[in-house]
Amino acid sequence: MAKRLQVQAKSWLAAFLLGSALILTFEPVQARGVADRFADVPITLDTPAFAAAKRDFTSDAEMAQFIARLDLQTEHLVWRILGKTPGGREMHLLLFTAEGKSNVFDIAASRKPIVWIIGQQHGNEPAGAEACLEIARRLTVGDLKWVLDRISVVIVPRANPDGAAQNRRESNLTDLNRDHLLLSAPESQLLHRAMRQLPPHVVIDAHEFGPVNRWIERLGVAQSSDLLLQSASHPEVAEPLRALVRELFDPAIESATRRFGIRTFIYHLLNTSGEKPFVQTGSNFAGVARNTFALYGAVSYLLESRGIGLERQNLQRRVASHVIAMSAILRAAANNPEILTKVVKAARNDWVGEITVDHTLRREMREIPAYEPISGDEKPQKLELQNAFSISPTITRPVPFGYLLGADQAEAAQRLAQHGLRVIRMFQAQDVSVERYIIRAVRQEPSDNGTTLLDRVTTETQILNVTVPAGTFYIPINQPFARIAATALEPEGAGSFVNSRLIRVPAGLQAGVELPIMRLVLPARLAGPILEAY
Repeated sequence: MAKRLQVQAKSWLAAFLLGSALILTFEPVQARGVADRFADVPITLDTPAFAAAKRDFTSDAEMAQFIARLDLQTEHLVWRILGKTPGGREMHLLLFTAEGKSNVFDIAASRKPIVWIIGQQHGNEPAGAEACLEIARRLTVGDLKWVLDRISVVIVPRANPDGAAQNRRESNLTDLNRDHLLLSAPESQLLHRAMRQLPPHVVIDAHEFGPVNRWIERLGVAQSSDLLLQSASHPEVAEPLRALVRELFDPAIESATRRFGIRTFIYHLLNTSGEKPFVQTGSNFAGVARNTFALYGAVSYLLESRGIGLERQNLQRRVASHVIAMSAILRAAANNPEILTKVVKAARNDWVGEITVDHTLRREMREIPAYEPISGDEKPQKLELQNAFSISPTITRPVPFGYLLGADQAEAAQRLAQHGLRVIRMFQAQDVSVERYIIRAVRQEPSDNGTTLLDRVTTETQILNVTVPAGTFYIPINQPFARIAATALEPEGAGSFVNSRLIRVPAGLQAGVELPIMRLVLPARLAGPILEAY
């Protein structure tokens, strides 16, 4: 028995040391068995990162040169600079259409579905950007040109140029992937300004995950999937979108990845905060990209390849995994444009019943794929999985006729306008029936990724008749993207404008304070100028 324990200890120590090497060295060295597991995939990749003798990833300058060459090869590409980051770097947008039109209104009028692909929101996750460039090449001179007859494609290959330049996850201390409801970062605002002009039917958000770190330390294994995937999981995602994911897009991705031997699983993280580790899927936090985009009424996917901490190790397989899944989504959209258009239209406009404001998640035992980090042998783990799709509602409310924001909440009103919502500034006082919120308690909870503490309020509501003063902001609910308004303004929601402190409360978040938000409980004619988004 003692000898067996000694052998196990040595094996664990070796695995830990290997995992540490993967994390700490610039060019990690993998065991032979591991390298064999993640061999190159038989597809051609032709981005600057794959040039002979290249030892890093595509730089901003190389990306611009690459796009310029594509632009010379096709009439179907419109290349724009969205703007500059706080670090002075350019954000590129590539618009592919059969018509080659630069007028966004013409493109919208064509009624073709629009697929967005966004890469490298996290600067230390380069495979997504490389995959975006490869997809752009294939739309120009490769096997994807035909899809432009049926869909338009928007690509933002590097959404976080500042983070990429420093191999850093965040952009100027902001996690862009969690900023899509709040829109606090300039990069987020630039991206969503373009989305207002070209509202997406499908969004693909490309990331990478770290396969070692906590897994090695706590379980002595590494994550074995090539690609982790998760569609939108926020409770207010329209059911027709969920059905389209299950019936059309999931099977398309599964078929394509299986054909190339790419191992996939639902996106998950190892949670080691307690005595017993468990895994959790991506959260239902509304500000996470895949959830925000779905609240716009789009099919939304997170794709994560096995990459953080590996530098260029297995780069071909990492990028190929993205390219294969992205291509499958594009083909599925192009083969079903009428269905996609119909479902998205319904998701944006048909909303009745109740809002799930807050909820808890259930856990279930699952076998999680993993491998032994020395031999590369399969070593799946039986762990509890906290599943974002298995919810128990704790707070629900009827869908109101609209929301009212106090006249002093101009910043919050502007953020809603930046989401494409119609925000009306009332030009005269009016008597209305409303439901107001009064704070009952305030607590702090870890953020969805456990890095910070966030405010969480609980409220009680009261229905009454009030005179709403001139200058009040009115957000009607009978408009596209209304789910964004509810998610932002229902105070108890994780990441709401109240919990994020974007809603200004002079007395502070404390019990007994009335919030400057009201729900309109009866229809009313409230007129005034529409707030312009900037």
